Amino acid sequence: MKKIFITLLLQTIITCSFSQQLNFGNYHTISTGADGYGRARIVTVSNGDPLIVWRKDSSPKMLKATRWSGSNFVSSYDITNAGVNPNSWDGPEVAAKGDTVYVVFTSLATTQTSIMLIKSFDGGLTFSDTIRVSKNDPLHKYRMGNIAIDKSGNPVVSYMQYLLNWMEPKQMVNKSNDFGSSFVGAVEASHLSPGEPCDCCKSSIVIDNDNIYLLYRNNDNNVRNSFVAKSSNGGLSFDTYSDLDDFNWIINSCPATTPKGVINNDSLTIVRKSGATGNNEVVISSIDKNSLSSAQCFNIDYPPPGTIQNYPEIDNKGDSLFVVWQDNRNGLTDCFIKYSLNGVNNLADLSSFTDSSVTGPKLNPHVAYSNNKLHLVYTDYSAYSIKYVKANLANTTFINENKSSQKKYFNFDLLGRKNLNSNYKIILENK
Repeated sequence: MKKIFITLLLQTIITCSFSQQLNFGNYHTISTGADGYGRARIVTVSNGDPLIVWRKDSSPKMLKATRWSGSNFVSSYDITNAGVNPNSWDGPEVAAKGDTVYVVFTSLATTQTSIMLIKSFDGGLTFSDTIRVSKNDPLHKYRMGNIAIDKSGNPVVSYMQYLLNWMEPKQMVNKSNDFGSSFVGAVEASHLSPGEPCDCCKSSIVIDNDNIYLLYRNNDNNVRNSFVAKSSNGGLSFDTYSDLDDFNWIINSCPATTPKGVINNDSLTIVRKSGATGNNEVVISSIDKNSLSSAQCFNIDYPPPGTIQNYPEIDNKGDSLFVVWQDNRNGLTDCFIKYSLNGVNNLADLSSFTDSSVTGPKLNPHVAYSNNKLHLVYTDYSAYSIKYVKANLANTTFINENKSSQKKYFNFDLLGRKNLNSNYKIILENK
């Protein structure tokens, strides 16, 4: 017999406060078919200007970039040399700290696929030649690189290692102590979790001083939950781990999606896709950054049944938190945003941020927040282009609000599945 724990919370709130809303500017076409439109990533450099990096898949395959000049984006320019052959649908990835910029990607220029890095110390105006991150090993392939920057400005790179037949996937982490000129050697970060890493799901990295967190999807006999592994010694070893998901997602194929996270005070806030309920949902959770224990987990949104949500991204500055993702709630895939200026519990104001005057699928959103400005990019698939839009945070007038709510808390879902982490799970809120 199942035990049921239910808590009813009746709440009436009367508020009178300032709020802030996003004011979107004009849309900019960053690239078109000739320049490529593969999976744009955006960061901001020391003066807050956006730098956008993407992949051109037509021959010759290149990575390209553009940067805001003060009044517009400069003409796109190549940031890899001919013959480097950047490849794979999952790249590139970029990280910036001040004017230091690192880009990682999968290269087909070597006998076996490898992870390469290029670097810039002038805010992305010029880049170095390629530097090999993964080991030159004839017995292994390497794919799905990701990157973060440590407190000293050095790159920390994660990637997947496989045998030549794509078996025995492992999540590896490799760090540099000389600003990307060389790498100390990779360590396996996924070795503690049961089963093996999900073979086509990229990992991501979050860094907090000497603590390095690897976020990845696991595969334990087709239970494909998201996990976190933690290093407390700057990436020399990974000694603790935790299953992030409240409910098991059982699926016999790789969902090819990545958990992403940010440090928020004493917590790690993480967004990811889950299909545990039978729907393809984006969920968000907070875990204690020391113990890795789960504090809460909830859906980012409740769209109509059958909606497919995917590819969430997150950025923050303190308690100001911004989450973007794609879903098809309106028929065609579109990109959405939810944000809070007061922590994860206050995420609100769901909206699409794409150009509504253009019809067609809009995919692969990415976000960067800096100097009270939000920078957003996405792929306009029908136009074969990458689009950019900036949003400013502006104060609105005072709001008087009367709100009554009734929240129901359960330690299981409606199908009776065990909640693995949280003591209570918010299932429904009536307002």
